[in-house]
Amino acid sequence: MSRVPLPLGNDWKTWARQLTVGLGSAIDNLRWKVSEDRPAQNGTLLWDETIKDPVVAVDGNWRPMSMDFDVYLAEQIIKDTYGDTVSVMEKKKTLTKFGRTDYADANIWTTVWETAQDDPNETYVTTNAIDTISSSNSGDTVVMNIEGHTVTGTGSSSQFTFVSQSATLNGQNKVVLTTPLARVSRAYVESGGSLAGDVYVYEDTAITSGKPTTTTTIHLTVLGTEGRTQSFKGATTLSNTDYGIITGGYVAVGKKTSSSVGFQMEVRQPGGVFRPASGRIALNSSGQPTAQILFQPYVILPKNCDIRIVVNAGANSTEVDCTFQMYLAKVI
Repeated sequence: MSRVPLPLGNDWKTWARQLTVGLGSAIDNLRWKVSEDRPAQNGTLLWDETIKDPVVAVDGNWRPMSMDFDVYLAEQIIKDTYGDTVSVMEKKKTLTKFGRTDYADANIWTTVWETAQDDPNETYVTTNAIDTISSSNSGDTVVMNIEGHTVTGTGSSSQFTFVSQSATLNGQNKVVLTTPLARVSRAYVESGGSLAGDVYVYEDTAITSGKPTTTTTIHLTVLGTEGRTQSFKGATTLSNTDYGIITGGYVAVGKKTSSSVGFQMEVRQPGGVFRPASGRIALNSSGQPTAQILFQPYVILPKNCDIRIVVNAGANSTEVDCTFQMYLAKVI
């Protein structure tokens, strides 16, 4: 960034020439944005060296000039609809969720998650009751990372807070989580090698060989017996400080079982019920087995909501996969 030269002694003519050159080289440059700058006045234009883009002050927020219009529009819709000012750039985080199951059955709406072999859909809890992890193999002692949310309040007043924690497996024995959860969205091997057994994250209950006997208490499964080191759960939850802006996704039906499958994205706000958030997508293992989805305008997810991908198959034990991705928008 050009600097204005200081006068040296009494040589004002030389200083004037240097000043003219300095101003000439800087006149077309935006002033660099510094940490003290606040977007108080709409229309203030600065150069943000961090993102290598000009930013303009709009309603108390710095908006990059090259920002995706649909992201900007989603931020404005959130403000007008929910009363929250949000910023994708303040959050600086995207989220990609993927799920799979080999157990989508006929005429039953099933969540795309690996626990579908035990229960088609998760039984959501209203308190921080998810507090235990264990493996079906006595030799599993790896460190698992568990991502999820705690909850305060009840019903429509429920507020979720994101939590990431580690737990060291003790084979088929129960290990108590440091922080009990109301939602668990992902678990993966953090260190210590691979898994030999299936790992379960659940509400404390009776177990047999490391697996809960009451399967409705299971909230996430990692199928280590199939070589997995991470969960595949096509569902997640947003915290009280974040909105989601979904841009698209991917769905597929495998050829292991000849079947047609209907995919549906569903969202539930606190105290409510799951409702469709997009149109249903129909695929067929022998015809069109995959589909790439691009939303425009983007799908907006409110804070504190649950989202899941569910399927309805034409035959039992149908293999399906899903992926959806979003920008997270921070409440500011």
